[in-house]
Amino acid sequence: MEDFPRRLWAQFGPQAVKFCVVGGTGQIFGSTILYSLTEFLHVYYIYSNWVAAVVTQIAAFTGYKYWAFKLNTTRAAYSTGTQFIIHWLVWGVGLGIATLILYALTEYAHIWYLYSSWIATVVSATSNFLSHKFFTYKPEKTLKPIGIKNPIQPHYES
Repeated sequence: MEDFPRRLWAQFGPQAVKFCVVGGTGQIFGSTILYSLTEFLHVYYIYSNWVAAVVTQIAAFTGYKYWAFKLNTTRAAYSTGTQFIIHWLVWGVGLGIATLILYALTEYAHIWYLYSSWIATVVSATSNFLSHKFFTYKPEKTLKPIGIKNPIQPHYES
């Protein structure tokens, strides 16, 4: 049991930190778009949020694929095109969840729409991270982990 935190970090830690850096950067940029569209152009906040989300996900795909979920020791199970499609499907589910949370917090809890969008992002980020890690950007199935020699980079054998 004392080995559990180390194994948990090795399995999720570095990628989770990178995922949060990419997502956090996107959230800052997306919040700027959301606020600008809503306050200056008077676009309904839900629509503004969707526009901001689409714009940020275009950059996020690149950040996730080539940095957060980069496979150093093996090939990906899917081609880039397939990963792109899966990424958008996973993201679409996350956007649906985030939109419901955004609407509920803004309309019923009377929280400012910008704060609501941040809360919604944090809630949907966990499911998005796990879906991307184990589905979108997973390694080829023919390779299996052979223990933890370096907790930052797992080693694989054929």
